[in-house]
Amino acid sequence: MDSSDKIKVAKETIRRWLLSKHYPSEFLEFFFRWTLLNLFYNEISNEQHEVDRVLEFGRKNERLLDRQMMKYTTQLVQDECVGEGKGDAPPNSWVKTASMRLREYLNLDKNAICSRCRKNKRTKCQQIQLENYKFGIFEALMRIIYQVRCNLFHGDKLEYESDQGRRNKKLVIVSNMILEDVLEKISQ
Repeated sequence: MDSSDKIKVAKETIRRWLLSKHYPSEFLEFFFRWTLLNLFYNEISNEQHEVDRVLEFGRKNERLLDRQMMKYTTQLVQDECVGEGKGDAPPNSWVKTASMRLREYLNLDKNAICSRCRKNKRTKCQQIQLENYKFGIFEALMRIIYQVRCNLFHGDKLEYESDQGRRNKKLVIVSNMILEDVLEKISQ
């Protein structure tokens, strides 16, 4: 995608946000919480790319994990992977790797989870290779929440109705609970 295409996508996202006067409160709360976390991880990292700053934050803060956060983590990964875009979009290789790592850690049956994945998404996902990388637990969790953030911030996951809309809302609600817990811990 060249620069002019990226500008067009950015403008379209801005228009959608401005036109949507009834944006779900859960999504607005997510924006607020992510903005606060962004303030923190930007200050403690020298990484050039945002995803690298998020992953570094995850690696350096494994101590933030507790029983409650693991309960939320289970809710986040017990269903199909967070896709990279709308509808049946499969996860990218990093999100798939992070999801598999968390399922393994939580002793979740990844084959059962994948078998319940939407057929079109599962077919595409089966073609995605896992990364040769061993995520830390909190690092993997942050990578998945970062994908939720990317999907919302870049306007790809604005569906509110149907099964997809309910799934988006669930991902945002669970991510909000995790972010709230993280923010409370790092602000002390």
